[in-house]
Amino acid sequence: MAMASKGNPILSQVMVLLLATAFLFLGGKCSGENDKSPTSSNALSKLCADVDFAKLCEEMIKGASDAKNATQMAIQALSLRATHAKALALKLGSTASGYLKSSLDTCADVYDDAVDSLQTSLDNIQGGDKGALFSNLSAVVTDIVTCDDAIKGGDEDPQAVLAKSNKVMKKLGSNCLALADEIHF
Repeated sequence: MAMASKGNPILSQVMVLLLATAFLFLGGKCSGENDKSPTSSNALSKLCADVDFAKLCEEMIKGASDAKNATQMAIQALSLRATHAKALALKLGSTASGYLKSSLDTCADVYDDAVDSLQTSLDNIQGGDKGALFSNLSAVVTDIVTCDDAIKGGDEDPQAVLAKSNKVMKKLGSNCLALADEIHF
């Protein structure tokens, strides 16, 4: 929070938005509200055993009934995060100019593409198309990297905030791909 003390009201709003998002994401969806699931924590651990970010995976899929449901839950969590990141990029971009505005506009565009690809991924699961599922999930990770590339080189605070968000989304995307590999159509 030291950055917010610089007197930058936009950054203060960004930090509040990010903290609220984290609270909702970690406090609501992943808090264990669905502990009555038939899936044991051991089964969830097995599903998350081969992912890059196991602890995050276990939190994302708490309450899942099987690999298909777990992948859907992970995709929905990533979609929510990408939707919030897009809103943040648009808000920050509305008062920015020059290189920063261009970077934020790029991020907003690729986050929008990511949300579309995530919705298509859910459709791919319903349709039993594993190849298209992997293609769409890989596109999401590529979109996030595109935003990272757009904001590299800038040292303005909003870029640092989006970079942190992208780091989490890349972890979520990696876990989605690993979970999707566990689905047997």
